[in-house]
Amino acid sequence: MKMLLNSTLLLLLHFIVKSEAQYSTCKNTCSVEYEDDSKWGIENNDWCIIPDSCFESNTCWASSLGYDCCEGCDIITTDEYGEWGIENGEWCGILSSCSQSTASCWAGALGYPCCEGCDVVYTDNDGKWGYEDDWCGIKESCSATTTKKTTTTTSKKTTTTTTKAPTPTQKCRCQYEACGPGICCGAGMSCVEKDGYAQCEPDPNAELRPATDCEIGPHFGQWCQGCLVTDTQTDGSLWGWENKSPCEIKPYECNEFLNASWEDAEHHWPIGEAKGSTTRYWDCCKPSCAWPGKFEYKTNIKLCNADNSPLLDNNLISGCEGGPTYTCEEQTPWAVDEVTAYGFAAANIPGLTEADWCCTCYALTFTSFPIKGKQMIVQISNTGGDLGEGHFDIQIPGGGFGLFNGCSPRYPEIPEEDWGDRNGGVTSREGCYKLPKSMQEGCLFKFDWFRGADNPEITYVKVDCPKELLELSGCTRMDE
Repeated sequence: MKMLLNSTLLLLLHFIVKSEAQYSTCKNTCSVEYEDDSKWGIENNDWCIIPDSCFESNTCWASSLGYDCCEGCDIITTDEYGEWGIENGEWCGILSSCSQSTASCWAGALGYPCCEGCDVVYTDNDGKWGYEDDWCGIKESCSATTTKKTTTTTSKKTTTTTTKAPTPTQKCRCQYEACGPGICCGAGMSCVEKDGYAQCEPDPNAELRPATDCEIGPHFGQWCQGCLVTDTQTDGSLWGWENKSPCEIKPYECNEFLNASWEDAEHHWPIGEAKGSTTRYWDCCKPSCAWPGKFEYKTNIKLCNADNSPLLDNNLISGCEGGPTYTCEEQTPWAVDEVTAYGFAAANIPGLTEADWCCTCYALTFTSFPIKGKQMIVQISNTGGDLGEGHFDIQIPGGGFGLFNGCSPRYPEIPEEDWGDRNGGVTSREGCYKLPKSMQEGCLFKFDWFRGADNPEITYVKVDCPKELLELSGCTRMDE
């Protein structure tokens, strides 16, 4: 653990420059670097005499390496310095007195004692097990015995039939605590070894484990009580929003929710092959497709003023540019059934222009959690300069303004911050109730049918528009 000077060179200097009487006793090391009539160590780049106390059974040899010695004798690993255990989440040295026992208890690392006897009743990858009022590990000093697959053991008038070794019940380690063979890490963490030291670190792909060992999440956030995901971090960790604060999603408890799938459900619409992405927004602005000359239509998109009364002049300026024209409040998403929903979106379709896609409808089939297999039929009423190809920006009240904010001039009584983040919008059901009452049901769609999905991936295909969407938008194309 530290760089030593060349032992031979130092030894020559030791004889040339000083006699043994001139050397001091080692104070911070018991590591023997050379041995003649005495045992020699090195401190501060000079030789020192190893004291006899270093070889007493209760002397902590690990202190010279910056570690305490263990109170127990459970060996986790061995290196060139000696035998190591883990206690209170930290590495510690095994005292030499432990080696005086007939055998160390390997089962201690798994949370079990070792047996007094040597009767083997089960063998697994960890070792041989016995049963003495509870499972116990067979000491290595025991001679080999015949392993029984099933044994009935009677003790204290209690008869127990055992068929396999139990699952360890010891508490797993938490953030950045020591781990190792047989020492597990808590939910959302894996044991990572660096520079000869292993510790628990956040890992979104860690083995699923109930969030019962650590009071807080792997990134030191509070655990969420629910499973609605409102944010996905760059490392893949999932976060929610509860009690006005971010919280970490429990991977084990929310596994079924997050990985629910409707792929085998009875779908009412075709499933497309083209792959795309989604986001969400609600800016209250006049839809781009509503401007005259955008495409050939029989009837154009319905427009409304700030009071949601219909406007008949599609040449009026958008509310996002100081005009009186806004998206009508009825053009919000809703659930048709558990698998299907209808709504509106801005979009960018590869190989097409606004003249081709305005007021057409597409079936979006979601391919990522937590709405995998659900379908949403959207009519395209808008476009966006910030949209990539195959990108559908779904209109959901409280979904975030994006580039433009027409909601603040339309609803001046609602503070701008109540609409949520500019990109992403409100982060909880509670946030929906801060919006205008006419917007609340559409906002709750995100947390109910949409299950809090954060920009899920899709496949998509063009379909005939359902009459329900046509009635709300009022928009019909000449070529359909």
